[in-house]
Amino acid sequence: MSQKVRELYEQFPYPLRNPQEEKDRLLMPPLDHLSRVNHYGFGGTRDIDASFRALVAGGGTGDAMIWLAEQLRDVGGSVTYLEPSEASTKVARARAEARGLENVTYVRATIAEFARSKPEPFDYINCAGVLHHLEDPQEGLRDLTSVLKADGAMGIMVYGEHGRLAVTEWRKMIEPLLVDKDLSEQLAMTRKLLGTLPDDNMLLKMGGGPGFIKGLLENDPEIVDLLLHPVECAYDVHGVYDFAASANLHVAAFTGFFGFGGTGKAHYAIGNLVRDPALLRELSAKPLRDQQAFCERYSGAMPLHAFYLTRDDRAQASEMLPDGELAPYFFVKPCQTFFDDLVALAGKPVLIEDGSGNAVDLTGGPDLARLLAAFDGKNTVADLVRILRDDILVKQPIDMNSIAINTLGAVWALFHKFDWMLASRPGGWQKTECERQLSIRKV
Repeated sequence: MSQKVRELYEQFPYPLRNPQEEKDRLLMPPLDHLSRVNHYGFGGTRDIDASFRALVAGGGTGDAMIWLAEQLRDVGGSVTYLEPSEASTKVARARAEARGLENVTYVRATIAEFARSKPEPFDYINCAGVLHHLEDPQEGLRDLTSVLKADGAMGIMVYGEHGRLAVTEWRKMIEPLLVDKDLSEQLAMTRKLLGTLPDDNMLLKMGGGPGFIKGLLENDPEIVDLLLHPVECAYDVHGVYDFAASANLHVAAFTGFFGFGGTGKAHYAIGNLVRDPALLRELSAKPLRDQQAFCERYSGAMPLHAFYLTRDDRAQASEMLPDGELAPYFFVKPCQTFFDDLVALAGKPVLIEDGSGNAVDLTGGPDLARLLAAFDGKNTVADLVRILRDDILVKQPIDMNSIAINTLGAVWALFHKFDWMLASRPGGWQKTECERQLSIRKV
């Protein structure tokens, strides 16, 4: 980490957070929801208990640390918060104290310094918005890998190359004006430029309109981090895969990240972007990373990439019907009338929605309602196959087991595409998301 980067975060702890707000709200970064971590990072098999150790590398003002510590509080798991900035640590510690969190260890050091201390390895490492600010991001990733358990997982966020083009062009524009100015002077000049931004400026379009600029002007640390950072790099999808490979790791899955420029796994699925059947078939025949790279360029709106890394290659397995001993469950809960609505609208086209813009269309009925009700986190995939084969499908003189498996796979794919369903061991870690809820609407 360069001296300029150290000084930046001492002067402008990031992101801007008020510890007093911990009394009224809990920020829950999607990347660090332990149900997702378990599903994508550990194949649904990890016991998250008192032995579980998480590291937040470059913890900033504490978003990931607070969320992980809250989830691990009741089971006795622990979080190590690693951050070289004294100012950022002060904010993060105050937030944890406001919530009464006592399962956090604070370490003032860089990633490289911490790795050299050879700590006991961790089950899960969060490093969001950090590696792209290092002089050598690959070395930083290798340092993190050295403190990761052999079967551990990482949650990483780095800047996206194509969706961040407006920021890249802004930095090129302003770079000649930054010479011989200190950070406070650079900020004052940038605020003046943002206040008179032309309507056709790329930055304004990237942010979605004047509201984005208004928010920036009320948040100096955001301006500094977004537009004045002295060290940064960005990655396209292929760059992410190559970055992972530089530390002998694999991309297990792309996932969500909240805030401006938030992305989710659905953004990387060509079936959500391409409607033409022939073109979709052609694209689907390409390797997964090529499909995802197409989506990044086609959408043009991914300013960041959030993803899980593992030593074993889990990318294909995480999208397939889980193993027979795992239990699928609703990560996003159905609303109270969900199953009744599905029965009442039998034979009619309906939309299943989660309230955040994600939706799937289908024609359901009592049989689908009965099957979905069996996704209770207790029934394993093997149990669900038997239920579908013996209790729901009409018996025919053909291989009903194969039909049941294929039908179940199709249902899983439909509800897994937006993380509405995940899988774990029966009775394992199955904490649900509280921001979204599934409902049914007639088309």
